[in-house]
Amino acid sequence: MKLLRQLILVISVSAFGQKKDTLYVENYSHRINIKTSLELEEQALEVTNLNSLNNYSLRQNEVGKLAFSLNYNILGIKVGFSPDFLKNDFDLKGPAKFRHYRLRIYFPKLYQQFYYYHTKGFYIKNTSEYNEDWIKGEDAYLQVSNLNTLEIGGETRYYFSNKFGYRAIFSNTERQIKSKGTWMALVKYHYSIIEKPSDDYFVLNDESYNISLMGGYIYNLILDKNKYLFGQITPSVGLKYVKNIHDNINGGVDRDDILIHNIGLRTRLGLGYNSSKFYYGISVLITSTNYPEYSNIDLVDSRIFASIHLGYRFKAFKGLERLFQKIGL
Repeated sequence: MKLLRQLILVISVSAFGQKKDTLYVENYSHRINIKTSLELEEQALEVTNLNSLNNYSLRQNEVGKLAFSLNYNILGIKVGFSPDFLKNDFDLKGPAKFRHYRLRIYFPKLYQQFYYYHTKGFYIKNTSEYNEDWIKGEDAYLQVSNLNTLEIGGETRYYFSNKFGYRAIFSNTERQIKSKGTWMALVKYHYSIIEKPSDDYFVLNDESYNISLMGGYIYNLILDKNKYLFGQITPSVGLKYVKNIHDNINGGVDRDDILIHNIGLRTRLGLGYNSSKFYYGISVLITSTNYPEYSNIDLVDSRIFASIHLGYRFKAFKGLERLFQKIGL
């Protein structure tokens, strides 16, 4: 029991209590940090019906999104939505909707987030395989407008080096002064639904509980006093407990409750400017998760996420500072 208590103490001090090396990282968490970003995201679902051998390459309409973030001390909040003026090619690709919300908690070497992510409306990118007369750019794609994806979950990340300022990249509440990289470990856990009520093209109603373990490396290259370039690569392995409703070989519908494994890869690249008050940057994130055959469906879920952000930091209100001091933060 004594050994267990000592182990818990060591882990707690390492994750929550260890301060950043000020020769490498400058901290701005005592300031209010506001950020707005223009985001472009495409979710891709590759669905292969192993009975008919039909492959449906599904894409969400590339809806432009606006996101607003507010960070102070250890807390961060992000809200994203798709305004009408950023919606793209609805006549050809069909309607699409998007909402996401994130709550973030920052510690020196540990990062915790919880999120809600919902998309609706997909089109079949390989429409030409099903309609020989279809002309790209003129004719509408085949559409699966009633396909919804919902994901609710969280992610815990641990960065091994106290000389690496992960918040300089993800929340801009730090600034990396000298180039540095670090190994990191991640656990992602979420509840997800892929729901398609009608049986046109294929049947896919997928409710699942997921956990993934990831490990990788991230490096922040400081180009001069304010400019930086970073890159990340993170492979993953995971388990998915799924309740799946799908087509069967007799033309009917079956339901399976199964446990399957998955493998994935997350890569990220970005470039930015970060001064004591003002910052901006661009980044691209690519994720792909492959679910091997279960029942009669092969499924690959991929996402490409590009962002341009602009932000500013300013002195916190006295009342806000006192509030966080009272609760020991």
